Amino acid sequence: MPSAIGDGSRIERIQQKGQRVRREVSGLTAEIEGALADLERFVRDQLERRPYATLGAASGLGYVLGGGVPVALSRMAFGMGGRLAILMMAQRLRDGFLSAAFSEQQREKE
Repeated sequence: MPSAIGDGSRIERIQQKGQRVRREVSGLTAEIEGALADLERFVRDQLERRPYATLGAASGLGYVLGGGVPVALSRMAFGMGGRLAILMMAQRLRDGFLSAAFSEQQREKE
């Protein structure tokens, strides 16, 4: 049979954990609110600078998220976009390595 003292310390630990979770959730909420405020400022800035492009992008995103694009087409577009992004990243890495090797050769010649 558990003792009353053991139950009291368990309850205190549970309360402490609950308070810690509450503080962490409050911090997370504040971070999310800050990120949303930054996003709102960015969108407003873009809307003032390029109103038609911003509205077009918002309309297109809403259409896609609303299910206006067939799943197979979305899957194909994201697949191609992912492959293109990997290709671009690989080219940048290659260019970085080549320029580093070229500058190393130039230093050796001097």
